[in-house]
Amino acid sequence: MSIEQTLASLHARALALNERTSPAAGTTSPDEQRRAKLEQLVRDHYAFVWRTAQRLGVPSADVEDVVQDVLVIAARKLDGILHQPGFLFQTCVFVAGHARRRAQRRREIIDDERVHAEVDGSATPEQSAVASEARAKLQQILDGLPEELRAVFVLFELERLTMAEIAEMTGLPPGTVASRLRKAREIFVARVARDGRGAR
Repeated sequence: MSIEQTLASLHARALALNERTSPAAGTTSPDEQRRAKLEQLVRDHYAFVWRTAQRLGVPSADVEDVVQDVLVIAARKLDGILHQPGFLFQTCVFVAGHARRRAQRRREIIDDERVHAEVDGSATPEQSAVASEARAKLQQILDGLPEELRAVFVLFELERLTMAEIAEMTGLPPGTVASRLRKAREIFVARVARDGRGAR
């Protein structure tokens, strides 16, 4: 679903949740202000929410639904959000956890090869295959990390946030962020080394 389609869907839900009386002529209505604010939030953070859902282990078939759910929650709580990236990340962690548990209960076989990524049109089939394999291995290692470690690892190593930004976003003390990042890196390096030995 495109950002435009997402916005249209969210506008309808947000307006249904927040019906207000018509304003006087020449003024901007509260609904129009909320709509503009919601549009900006979606445009600024849609890709971040999508990447976060993937990296938190949401099956490919469910990523779009998770993104929609996160943005619907954001639309409902729009006026109370003080730190948009932090709110969206925390909400995505919550929604992604439910999505993963639903997928486990369904016991469906899901094609995780369809990881959302831009396709390099200049890449050869061999390069595309190598890149696809690397993405799949990365996702496999991320899926094996405990949830609290994976969140910090994803934000630092993949989203390139600082530890101070992660602490603000997650509400964790800086020392806890540093400790979880260290543990996550240790596990990541050990699993890469193990996979390397197994490939020989």
